[in-house]
Amino acid sequence: MAVAILTSVVVIIGRLLVRRQRAREEWEKNGRPEAPEKTSEEKAKERQTGVIWGCLIVAVPVALVLLYTVTR
Repeated sequence: MAVAILTSVVVIIGRLLVRRQRAREEWEKNGRPEAPEKTSEEKAKERQTGVIWGCLIVAVPVALVLLYTVTR
C-alpha cells in the first residue's frame, strides 16, 4: 500500500514539474508577456481550490489508515 502511494506521489510530482517546464518554455518563447491581473473572483476560486486540495491531501491518508485499522 505504501509503495503504491509513494509511486503515485512521485508520478504526480513528475507530471507537475514537466507541465511547469513546458509552461515556462512557452512563456519565454512568447517574449515573457506580463500576466494579466487576476480578478477577485479568480482569486477566490484559486483559494477555494487550494482548500479543497489541502483537505484531500489530509483526508486520503487518514481514510487509508482508518480503513487499514478497521480491516485489520
